[in-house]
Amino acid sequence: MKGIVGIEAAIVLIAFVIVAAALAFVVLNMGMFTTQRSKEVIGRGLSEASSAIEVDGIVTGNVTNNKVGALLIPLKVAPGREAVDLDPSKLAVKLVINSGAQGGVAYEDIYIDAVPPNQVTGTDINTLLSYVTQNGTAKIIIIQGDNDKVLEFGEKAILVIRMPTNNYLDTYESVMVEVKPVEGAPLTVERTVPPSLPTSGAVNLS
Repeated sequence: MKGIVGIEAAIVLIAFVIVAAALAFVVLNMGMFTTQRSKEVIGRGLSEASSAIEVDGIVTGNVTNNKVGALLIPLKVAPGREAVDLDPSKLAVKLVINSGAQGGVAYEDIYIDAVPPNQVTGTDINTLLSYVTQNGTAKIIIIQGDNDKVLEFGEKAILVIRMPTNNYLDTYESVMVEVKPVEGAPLTVERTVPPSLPTSGAVNLS
């Protein structure tokens, strides 16, 4: 009789252990699933919070009659980010002149298109400006990369902006350019014209 009671107790104990193990597995599995989901959510959040494009050098202004009539902003894909489609339906450029307490003068969606490397005949300022003929518009000139309109990691491009007519930049004036790809946060570039300008030529904007 005692032996039977002992076997029954052992069976009950084994059943408890099995149930506890099963519950522990479920809890552990749910914990790992939750952790993975949290990691994915954080990753997506970081991806949306950081820009896929970054400035790749010095922002240059082209001076005409002692005023900045064009901007040239070197661009590249940020490390660890995916390629950026430069099609006008997938990317927008906004220009704000003298942004500040008054809000400045804003020009929405001035981006026209991208120029692939096989259509680029030179990288000097005059050649780059020749691809953007209309005031108040912008193009991205890909100077290094594949012959397509997608900017990939390791490739280089220059955003060329013709300032709007009658809104060339004078000394001490500020400008803000916002590049908005279809994914990720916009790239915001803010610069101020230096206190002295040549009659013509290039000037670095700080």
